[in-house]
Amino acid sequence: MVSCQEKMNVDGELPTGLIEDLTITIDNLERAYHLYVPSNYVDKPIVVLLHGNRSSHDDIIGERNITSPHKVWLTLAEENKFLVLIPNGTLGSTNNRGWNDCRSDSEGNPDSDDVRFIDELLSFIHDEYAYDTDRIYVTGTSNGGHMAYRLAVELPEKVAAFAAIASSITANSMCVETTTPVSALFMNGTDDAILPYDGGEMLSSRGKVLSTQESIDYWVARNQTSIAPAITNITDTDLDDGSTAIKYLYSNGIDNTEVALYEIVGGGHTEPSILERFRAGFLVLVGNQNGDLEMAEEAWSFFQDKHR
Repeated sequence: MVSCQEKMNVDGELPTGLIEDLTITIDNLERAYHLYVPSNYVDKPIVVLLHGNRSSHDDIIGERNITSPHKVWLTLAEENKFLVLIPNGTLGSTNNRGWNDCRSDSEGNPDSDDVRFIDELLSFIHDEYAYDTDRIYVTGTSNGGHMAYRLAVELPEKVAAFAAIASSITANSMCVETTTPVSALFMNGTDDAILPYDGGEMLSSRGKVLSTQESIDYWVARNQTSIAPAITNITDTDLDDGSTAIKYLYSNGIDNTEVALYEIVGGGHTEPSILERFRAGFLVLVGNQNGDLEMAEEAWSFFQDKHR
């Protein structure tokens, strides 16, 4: 096991900023991760940032000059004083890196015990950096969003809130079912050709999912929030992105939990962002990228007042 303590600076203090290429060994399997630590880190929140399938912990934070809206999380972490844990997935049967999420019918997902990996990694990091264990948040896009959902379902006593981007609840779940309320955010595009907004089979044999509204309804019922949401039309500041955004917020749940839906009308299988804009060639594959809001800022705004 390689710990952060083995990467202390010359003064013998734990490092801060982006600490890359750390490893931890669980069940004889070496797992990699990056960690961002703000300048004042004791008793601060932590956000677990999960990459999608065919991606990596490098890609999600924009290493090698890759465009990534999740890169914004690192700026927010320093400004708002929270840690960001960026674990790396493992290779599945199709030789693509990803997560063992709740989808029992998804071809190519690895068979690694990713719930245990992230759970033990969180405990290990807390031993060193003493973050606030009542403010653990998880987020990710696509396969990463599905994994965020799995962590919320199977570790609800630890996860205070999650944000699933371009993700829905799987129709054929292998999650261990629980009932503890957890604040939930979904941000999905209505024109997503990979993950159908209205439910059904995902592209490339990636499994069957419930509709976005059914996913929201599940968490509204689980958290016992208000049934009628507060609706906000996000200002359409980017007139060339082929999309608009509407926010639905369901409040007053058990233990002050909430459920939020960002409906990206005309949006594709990608994260809305103002600062990190994907190239036209990539958008041909995934659909429109909304430019009216910053995904990471919206998710952090939702997270920051949530506690276990």
